[in-house]
Amino acid sequence: MADDVEDPVAQAHGELSLARVALAEDDLEHAANHIAGAIAWAPGLPEVHELLAALTVRAGGEVAELFPLREPAFIGTVVARAHVTAKADPIGALRMLAQATGFDPEQPWADVSWVRAADPAGLDPDDLARLFVGVMQRLGDPAPPPVAKANEVWLDLARRSLRAHPDHALLHGASAGLGRRFGDTAEAVRWGARGHRLHPDKLTSVWYAYALRADGRLDAALKVMRAAWRAAPDEVDLCADMANWLADSGRVDEAIELLEEGMRRRSDYDCAVHTVHRLRFQRDGDARHLVALADFIREHPVVSHEHADLAQACERLPWLGRVTGPTEACVNTLHRIPAGERGTMDGGMSLSALEVPSALAVLRRQLPGVTVRVEGAPAADLVRPLREVRVLWRYDGTTAYPTVEPAAAASQALLAGIAGPVWPHPVAAYDHAMPLGELPVEQLLSLLVHPPARPERFVELPDGWWERSAQVFACLGLLHCGELRNPADPGDTAAQRRLLTDLAWGVEDWTTEAALFALTVAAWLDPACRVEVCDTVGRRFLAAVRASRTRAVTIRDSLSALVRIVPGMVPDMLALAGEVSGVPAAPARTEKPASPSRFGRLFRRRQQ
Repeated sequence: MADDVEDPVAQAHGELSLARVALAEDDLEHAANHIAGAIAWAPGLPEVHELLAALTVRAGGEVAELFPLREPAFIGTVVARAHVTAKADPIGALRMLAQATGFDPEQPWADVSWVRAADPAGLDPDDLARLFVGVMQRLGDPAPPPVAKANEVWLDLARRSLRAHPDHALLHGASAGLGRRFGDTAEAVRWGARGHRLHPDKLTSVWYAYALRADGRLDAALKVMRAAWRAAPDEVDLCADMANWLADSGRVDEAIELLEEGMRRRSDYDCAVHTVHRLRFQRDGDARHLVALADFIREHPVVSHEHADLAQACERLPWLGRVTGPTEACVNTLHRIPAGERGTMDGGMSLSALEVPSALAVLRRQLPGVTVRVEGAPAADLVRPLREVRVLWRYDGTTAYPTVEPAAAASQALLAGIAGPVWPHPVAAYDHAMPLGELPVEQLLSLLVHPPARPERFVELPDGWWERSAQVFACLGLLHCGELRNPADPGDTAAQRRLLTDLAWGVEDWTTEAALFALTVAAWLDPACRVEVCDTVGRRFLAAVRASRTRAVTIRDSLSALVRIVPGMVPDMLALAGEVSGVPAAPARTEKPASPSRFGRLFRRRQQ
């Protein structure tokens, strides 16, 4: 159904007008089509059901054939068929209404007179239990007020069903699951408790425990779940549920201990593994837990259901789930200038020290009439590459010039459609960048220094964030680059890593960070290259720290955040990254801690 400004009731009346015309002409098929359309717009409108009743009288026993179920099914047709077949097959009709509820739970698909009047005594309680399970899955837990209001009819049916079948355990358990979603947790607890007393199996235990938890009785809920787990120790999903409850209540250590206990029975149970790694990271902030989770996901393809633990853990964290923002003074100055005034500004702007070329390029693109003056001579290690590598920027005095021409319009458009400042986790960012691997190397390098214009969808991004995002995805494109792929081993990224390493040792810039992030992603993907990537990222960070002793290094803190997510990074380097950024090193390491003199020792290592 269209999601626009049209009035649903007015649309439904329009369909009903056409249905009346068709019915007057004895065109029952078209009348049925328009009634189905009216139901889709306003399922609770009384006139809809009046006209459906008139059609039923006219069509007699053939009315169901006027609402055939085809793939893909139209929701108005499904609901209309449920109404016209309810007398002959009430449970089948209820199932169709449950499907409609799952499709759009904010609409009162089932709130009609025949459902309110249905006699559950004549229905199979097993069927009713399965029906309520299907309904509850899409309501939300708890259901938002509009959803609860639209679906209260299901709760009414559950109450009447329990009165009709007072000794059916599964029906009580399912009703407890349904009931707690409507906010009456005390009633849900009563139903769950009776179902559990009648037949204390896994299902009734889970429904009872969830009702207790919703009622604020966590310890009682845990007691029920632990008993169920003792009765079925291989059901590690019970352990995962309890761990999530404990973690949500702030009892993270207990949650982890519980999961570790469960994993001693089933070390590869996906729910437990995903949850325990997320909670370990939540506890100590050590990215090795997330790397271990990524390794597990790669080695154990999903066979049950999708998990979001890795994305939840990485969300909005620097490099794990987003690009880091610019810190340069020139960009900070730009933030203070209204967008409408930038194109007409001219004159001069002074900087106390030279800043990285990508940041100054952003400034010049936004203020084309402004001349930038830099006070004092720049440090040599700021304007020259740190190794003999191909460079993207070449300096003439204090002005940096790109060494590559702008990319083709098609390449710019492709990057603009893919790049963004956030991603679920590093592996997801790599997967998202895959189409960029079809571009030639030279086009990707060009995009690093000539990023495309900011797309409209990112118009609210602060200055510099789009350019940094584009550079990150251009480097991920290099990691995919088919032109560099080894034909004998397409999964080997050695050539791509060599190029990214060259970029990392080039002129100090945002592109340095982007290249090192792509190398870090390569290490997340391939354990075989982790030692190499640790060495590259660690040494480049160490060079930035060393330079920061005599001058400002605007990318240093961002690199320190990157160091902390590199798989297998050595403890001394992690400790240095923590000291630089003021973030304490994770306490969970088993290696011998670095000594207090790590700064000097690390610098000596770098000079060897």
